[in-house]
Amino acid sequence: MDLKKEYRIKLVSKEFLNSDTCYLGFECPDIANTAVPGQFVNISAGTVFLKRPFGIASTDKEKGIFYIGVKVVGKGTSEISLFGIGTEVDCLGPLGNGFDFEDYDNVILTGGGTGVFPINFAYETLTAAGKNVTVCEGFRNASQVILNKPSYILTTDCGDCGIKGTVIAGLDTIDITDPSKTIVCCVGPIPMMKAVNAWASGKELKCLVSMEQRMACGAGICLCCTVKVKDDGPDGYKNVRCCKDGPVFDGKEVVW
Repeated sequence: MDLKKEYRIKLVSKEFLNSDTCYLGFECPDIANTAVPGQFVNISAGTVFLKRPFGIASTDKEKGIFYIGVKVVGKGTSEISLFGIGTEVDCLGPLGNGFDFEDYDNVILTGGGTGVFPINFAYETLTAAGKNVTVCEGFRNASQVILNKPSYILTTDCGDCGIKGTVIAGLDTIDITDPSKTIVCCVGPIPMMKAVNAWASGKELKCLVSMEQRMACGAGICLCCTVKVKDDGPDGYKNVRCCKDGPVFDGKEVVW
């Protein structure tokens, strides 16, 4: 473990985006200045033993603040959502490998669920670099829509907001003019990423996916977050560590 990545961070901002999801800003200049889209942090969760992983949602380098989104799904995320301003906790980060879209002029960002948080970071970074960015996000219904901008393609399963259907319905509205210069980056539930990868493959587009696995150490030691990727060995696959070798993988290499 790289001990230089362990910090004591302080909560400096907090906003609830809907009934079960909050947006938290933590002061840590090192993380704010070095993080890249697709990386994550592991944050101590109060009385819960193991840290919890969160994709980085944004950074403010001038103020030394990084942001995460927290959806309450269990005891750990519940305790983190209840942190008060000024709370100090331990944090490892930035961890993992981010998105590599340097060689592409056009980037299609696709997110669902809490995947919209790392997609937000990617969007901010790419637009600042002058890239041509298209964002497509999918939610169950209007009450779950968060961090969505008017320029984004929005879909909802029930159709009460945006296009009715999954993110694929939204992706189908995009006109691909140069597949060789276009890349898809996707973060969200496994079924969604599998479908997006298949869609991209059908369009001859490279697709990078950020795998969501249960992570404990965040540094590749505990081996509890393995992902199966294709391999030439007898089994046809090998196990790699999501936290250390990912979380971003080429979608065509993942054994879905």
